[in-house]
Amino acid sequence: MDYNTRTYLRRPTSLKPSACTPLFLAAFDRGAGACIHTHSQWAVLVTLLVEQEKGLDGCFEISNIEQIKGIPKGKGKVGNLGYFDTLRVPIIENTAHEEDLTESLEAAMEKYPDTYAILVRRHGIYVWGDDVAKAKTQAERWASQDGIEACKALINSSLDYLFQLAVEMRKLGLPWKV
Repeated sequence: MDYNTRTYLRRPTSLKPSACTPLFLAAFDRGAGACIHTHSQWAVLVTLLVEQEKGLDGCFEISNIEQIKGIPKGKGKVGNLGYFDTLRVPIIENTAHEEDLTESLEAAMEKYPDTYAILVRRHGIYVWGDDVAKAKTQAERWASQDGIEACKALINSSLDYLFQLAVEMRKLGLPWKV
């Protein structure tokens, strides 16, 4: 794909482009060098718990958890979040067609300029980073994979860990923020 014109330079006629392409391009427009989309069950569950507690406009927020220290502070900011900081991950509504998420994803990126991830209710998560190497430091699992398979495995491990932890905390009646 030509990034500037958004046209496909070539593709096998038997394959169709990913419906996620406009969403990846939205991240690239904001300086990302890598963007990954997965269907993490923990991400899906967290979107439902936030909806239950805060309604459709809710945002996932968690603080005072060690693993938020693995999340960058934001675009152009040095370092990662600290233990006492609050991590915020916006949630957008799912649509019947993936490419129809683009406008709401871009709006969430504008509203939360320091985020590196957007949750999609009942669907999954988009995570991006400055480059693939930085995305790998946030990988969901350190699989002994390479090439395209490694790219498929990429997602922010700190986020997925935090989503799982949040689900378990909710089961125990523990708050996500102190």
